[in-house]
Amino acid sequence: MNEYPDLQGVMGKYFAFSQGFEEDVSNAVSDHYLPLGTSSKVPKKPISFAVSIVDKLDTLVSFFSINEKPTSSKDPFALRRSAIGLLKIIIENKLNIKIQDLISYNIHLLKDQNVKIKNENAEKELLTFLKERMKNILKEKNIKSDIIEASLSSHRGDNYLDLYKKNILMNKYIDKEIGINAISSYKRAFNIIDRDGKEAEGRPDAVLFRKDEEKNLFKKINEIRKALTVKDDNKNYENLLKNLSETKPFTDSFFDNVVVNDDNKDIKNNRLELLKMFCNTFNNFINFSKLEGL
Repeated sequence: MNEYPDLQGVMGKYFAFSQGFEEDVSNAVSDHYLPLGTSSKVPKKPISFAVSIVDKLDTLVSFFSINEKPTSSKDPFALRRSAIGLLKIIIENKLNIKIQDLISYNIHLLKDQNVKIKNENAEKELLTFLKERMKNILKEKNIKSDIIEASLSSHRGDNYLDLYKKNILMNKYIDKEIGINAISSYKRAFNIIDRDGKEAEGRPDAVLFRKDEEKNLFKKINEIRKALTVKDDNKNYENLLKNLSETKPFTDSFFDNVVVNDDNKDIKNNRLELLKMFCNTFNNFINFSKLEGL
């Protein structure tokens, strides 16, 4: 008797149709296996991509929980493919979903079914595994390697759609005025912090400001920080990058008119704290210190 793996899900779709299931449900029987490869399409209908996400997460969480993870040379259960497929579904359908919550819930379901969890770090390791798989997706989009490194090194949490958006925008603008201005502004501040202010935490005291240029830069930074706190669903990353670029006249004015290495130690340290706050704010977008030329 022969097996026909290429028909996996396909026949199930037709069986579902013949038994009177709705079209979207029947298609989900087949589509939830997608994507099948690097060039394969992803499921687009809500039922299809919902089932596909659940199926792939269940596979990933189950194997990570019993400590059956891919090694550098072996991946017998195609977990890398499942992870990349999961991420592509999220990205192409523009889904802001809490992957970490779903992973945690899946682990609790396994425990409820008396599955022995051999790997207590499964959740953390799986999030790291997914972030690593993002490299493959970003490389497929011809994102520059330093941008990928800058974004991945600064990424916290589980919003991979946001991570993708930042890479696409940074790659688009890095050689244009917006990107050049943002990098130039960061570079001037970073070079001083890297040399003299490594101990700074980024917490300046506005009472110690002596120049309007300090106050103006502080105000601009806080405007950007406020924009960064907007919920993910409402964030406009293109506008955020433009805001970073618009700091250039503020940093130029600061460095033209303010002596960071002031004779007063408190004022000097406070100016270093201001520059550290500036760099930290930029690094909330991506880690600019990882970009080439810095």
